[in-house]
Amino acid sequence: MKGILTQLQKKRCILTFFISVFLSISITQGQNNTIGNIGVGGGLSFGGIGARLTYTPIEKLGLFGALGYNLDALGYNLGAQFHLTPKKKIHFYLTGMYGYNTVLIVDAINTKSKTTYYGISAGVGIEFKFTEKSFLSAEVLLPIRPQVYKDAVDDLKSINYEITNPWPVVFCIGYHIKL
Repeated sequence: MKGILTQLQKKRCILTFFISVFLSISITQGQNNTIGNIGVGGGLSFGGIGARLTYTPIEKLGLFGALGYNLDALGYNLGAQFHLTPKKKIHFYLTGMYGYNTVLIVDAINTKSKTTYYGISAGVGIEFKFTEKSFLSAEVLLPIRPQVYKDAVDDLKSINYEITNPWPVVFCIGYHIKL
């Protein structure tokens, strides 16, 4: 139980930090015509299959949080996006985040387990605007998988467990509505 409380306290501190950053940027830079967007989709930047809430304190910056089901449990990610040409109908952005970035599923005769691993992911995305209020996003991300994941895979390989290596990059797609 103590480990769960510690994890909840860490998440609360991270959330408080991001809210403080959002508010300070809004006050110092001014607010654009939207406050952000909410989207549903699949991939790391949606916590798995889930939803992402993005706050836009200034035109080129998006700060987001995501929650979703990642084939093991509730996955989350917190991150930022830097939009290169946000006023265009189709535009690119850079993104980085911390949160869930891989799940290891072991299904053997005597063992069945699923474990979620957390780390940093970075990549590029593109937005396709449908209307002034809706758009589709697609991303290619490079997850930097933690050493504890690599150690678990090595342990499984050492006992001749057949491992399907994950792709070095992952893809995300989602539909968003501006707030």
